[in-house]
Amino acid sequence: MKIYLLPGLGFDHRIFARLDLGGLDIEYINWIEPKDKEPIREYAKRLAASIDDRGVPVILIGYSFGGIVSQEIAAFKKIEKIILLSSIRSREELPLFFKIIKPLRIHKVFTREFSRRTVKYWGKNHGFEAAATQDLFKSMVGGYSNNYLQWALEALSGWSPPEAPVSAPIFQIHGAADKTFPIARIHKPDRIVENGGHIMVYNQPEVISDILRKEIIITGPQHAPNQN
Repeated sequence: MKIYLLPGLGFDHRIFARLDLGGLDIEYINWIEPKDKEPIREYAKRLAASIDDRGVPVILIGYSFGGIVSQEIAAFKKIEKIILLSSIRSREELPLFFKIIKPLRIHKVFTREFSRRTVKYWGKNHGFEAAATQDLFKSMVGGYSNNYLQWALEALSGWSPPEAPVSAPIFQIHGAADKTFPIARIHKPDRIVENGGHIMVYNQPEVISDILRKEIIITGPQHAPNQN
């Protein structure tokens, strides 16, 4: 079984650095540069080129925006299971603030420089309380182009689930204290993490690692879910 982890918007593989997934066959996928006005579905196809599913069951673990892209990938690629971390599975779960970003073109002001300068103001409400965590965010977001950041925020704002059926079962893990995607909007999460904020994958790694390991074991060949 192969496990691919997709980070959130503006993040890279370092957001998963504290997870204990030793002994599992894992691979990290970082974001690639989007083409001009590229639809998220076409972007997902290019990103998925790095996923090798030849004869090997594949699990996608998508954190935040990575969970959205995981669902896009599963619409055209055989995936055994999707595990959402601090992410959404429907447009109804997307807060109003994000929905108005695209029509009001707010994404145009979202740049590396703006994100790095302002994290000290908004970071504490989204899990970046410690200075070291804010520095990590600055480093990660600094690795992407303004074109990518603006494209991704616009894609998130306008996202609705793919029309093609996603055959893979979805297991949704969400934090009770998530202020980016508030738990009140999440319809029926499979696991709720008490005191879990939006970056609980980094701030509560022991809890998340334990949940992930159990779900991966359940999804193993001897416990393959019935798709009927």
